[in-house]
Amino acid sequence: MEKERFIELDILRGVAISVTIFFHLLWDLDYYGLSQFDKEMYSYGAYFPTIFFVLVGVCLVISSQHRTTGQLLFRGAWIFGIGLIITAVTTVIIPDKPVTFGVLHCIGISIILSTFFIKFKAYNLVIAPFLILGGILIGNFYIQDPSFLHLAIGLHQENLWAYTVDYFPLLPWFGVTLLGLGAGNILYKDGKRQFTFPDISHLKPVKAMSLLGKNSLIIYLLHQPVIAGTIIYVVPIISPYF
Repeated sequence: MEKERFIELDILRGVAISVTIFFHLLWDLDYYGLSQFDKEMYSYGAYFPTIFFVLVGVCLVISSQHRTTGQLLFRGAWIFGIGLIITAVTTVIIPDKPVTFGVLHCIGISIILSTFFIKFKAYNLVIAPFLILGGILIGNFYIQDPSFLHLAIGLHQENLWAYTVDYFPLLPWFGVTLLGLGAGNILYKDGKRQFTFPDISHLKPVKAMSLLGKNSLIIYLLHQPVIAGTIIYVVPIISPYF
């Protein structure tokens, strides 16, 4: 069975990745000393990963109609593997703040775990709040020298952001994925859209956001090297001319 694409999901993913790039650009400009911003503004960027994790759950509902459990497990393991590569790279580039359990680690494991929850369908909407609440509660307890497992479930140092630049523990974020699983079984039951949606595919902004959404993973992987590389290598060359 061929997977049907739903443009509204691509648009949401495109918007989320666009905002992510924007906030990462601001962070990089601040980190490399080119410009300083009010740290409070970064808190607004924290809302957009929620879109990604909900969409992971929704898209799993759709994917499960044409992919086997083994294929879904491989997909999760592949994304988690990319996360491990990011860990290795950041350990070399920014050894003081490496990404030990970041967004791709969390998404990869969430996909793997979700294969056991897909069968609960819309009942995941009941399960999800408990995991989200559990994550909020665990986040109030701190430990020194956490292991990888501690970080994975949400136990970390008190001054977390002094140790890493990216952190997404399974609690609460796997709970957010389950929200997507539950909602997906209502809105896209059996992989079919259960509501009417206008044909807006001809609009240029929609085409742009949809294209970004379709390629969100590769864009996510490339955008930071491009931004950081430009700041480190290109800006010093052109700055004397401005």
